[in-house]
Amino acid sequence: MAYCVRCGVKLESGATECPLCSMEVQAPVEVIGQPGIPLFPNDNTDGPFEHPKLDKNRKGVIELVIAFMAIAVITLIITAFALGASFSPWLPIGCVILGGSYLLVGLFVKPTYQHLATWFAAITIVLLFIIDISDRKVGWSAYANLSIVLFWLIAVAPWTVQKRNRIYGYVLAGIAVAVYLLAIDALAGNALSWSVTIALPTYGISLVASSFLLLRIRFGKPTITDTVMSLILVVCWGVVAADFFHLRTIASPRLLSWSSSVFIVAVCIMIFLTLNLTLRRVRHYFNNRVV
Repeated sequence: MAYCVRCGVKLESGATECPLCSMEVQAPVEVIGQPGIPLFPNDNTDGPFEHPKLDKNRKGVIELVIAFMAIAVITLIITAFALGASFSPWLPIGCVILGGSYLLVGLFVKPTYQHLATWFAAITIVLLFIIDISDRKVGWSAYANLSIVLFWLIAVAPWTVQKRNRIYGYVLAGIAVAVYLLAIDALAGNALSWSVTIALPTYGISLVASSFLLLRIRFGKPTITDTVMSLILVVCWGVVAADFFHLRTIASPRLLSWSSSVFIVAVCIMIFLTLNLTLRRVRHYFNNRVV
């Protein structure tokens, strides 16, 4: 056991300098001892600090989940033997295994948003497909699984790439929405109908309006008022576009029907945003930017 000759602080075993005054320790090894486990471990070391008790608890939870799954599967098999042909255990067994997989994924997979969301989406797709195919034909699960794939492409895929390449993820997400609309229309019938005449043009108008907002945010300094009013404007143009292209599809002589009031609101918001962007007095009056 050694102490600093300058400040009297107790030194750790094998210390070469005082942790308080940084004075060099000059003493034989018999006095300062061999380097060992520090009294106060540094929490900023590279890599995660895995506590042995936490690892033991994790293994215990894994064993518990597997045990419950095994008990459920054995119970279903015994029930099937007892009831005979009137009960099929395969669908419940598949649901039990996939349901337990939700818990096991969080214990085996790296706990990041991208990994967990990907595994949960994949398990959900398989689960919905198994439930739907129990009657030996695929029906509603196709729509549900397409929606899950769309969610992954929009909310997960852009964050699986590096930040400098994230723009490609956003482009992929934009294309995925258009493909999703075409796929839903194709599943509903033999030919494409509303997706080409109404959905895609409306989506294109909304995408263009949203692009102006994103460019304004990226290269400018919009106020809170600008951002909120621009979002409302994007929604208004999407509503007006949907009504306009629907009327063109049914060959109506009217330019707009119920969305005419929404069109007036969109024009008023555009005038306000233009004045707020060009006239300093208007901009300063509504300037409530949070710095």
